[in-house]
Amino acid sequence: MTFELADLEALGEKALADFKETLSTGRQQGQPAFDLAVGQLMGKLEFAYGVAARLAHREPTLEGTAAIWGKVVSICDALAAQLRALEADHPSSRASYDRILDYRNAAERRRDLHA
Repeated sequence: MTFELADLEALGEKALADFKETLSTGRQQGQPAFDLAVGQLMGKLEFAYGVAARLAHREPTLEGTAAIWGKVVSICDALAAQLRALEADHPSSRASYDRILDYRNAAERRRDLHA
């Protein structure tokens, strides 16, 4: 099985959609449901980052590699914005927010390296 840039984009969109759905169905369950949703979100981000690394390793052009890492940056931005909006109600999400920014910064460095 091979992944493409469109698959990476789909992974990011699916992670965000699943997170929003989990939050909407788990509102009655409080903080434990939120923590579970954030944990799942982080797992999906880590998977997407790994997919991006494989894609970048196999990409023959600098432009293509920069595009892959640029997509990871945009995925991280979307996920971080979602968590940031929930931070007032869920201060425990701060560590995950910071971790998303770590992934974003790593992807940004890789994008800049290949731009």
